[in-house]
Amino acid sequence: MKISRKMTRLGLCAAAAVGLVVTVAGSASANTILGIGQGAGACPTNYVCLWSEGGFVANTGATGKFGSIASDQNISDMGKLERKSGLWTGMQDTTSSVLNNTGSSICFYENNNYTGLEFRIGPWEQWPSVPSWINDRISSFKYC
Repeated sequence: MKISRKMTRLGLCAAAAVGLVVTVAGSASANTILGIGQGAGACPTNYVCLWSEGGFVANTGATGKFGSIASDQNISDMGKLERKSGLWTGMQDTTSSVLNNTGSSICFYENNNYTGLEFRIGPWEQWPSVPSWINDRISSFKYC
């Protein structure tokens, strides 16, 4: 009887530990990479990538903005993306080219929190130049 109780407790502890690991692993998997570099080939698989210039070119210049980012999660405010050194202030309203390296559609929005004009692209789609009506106006994006 004592062995049976110990085995039950051990089983419950193991199940709880596995649940904790799965939860931690799931929440730790979301990433945003700042400054991925130039060219469509710089976009990692399963990420959405944005560049400040057409043709998948990153230009940080004197604006202090990011030249490029990659993310595998929704971003409700592109202006809040900051580099710890304080040199970059975000990528609010600077995007001119996008690449969807995921199997889902992505919706880009003119305003923060997924509002305003919407530009939708399909899975694995690339736009070396986004349409003029959304160029330098993307403030948020999400899987849709």
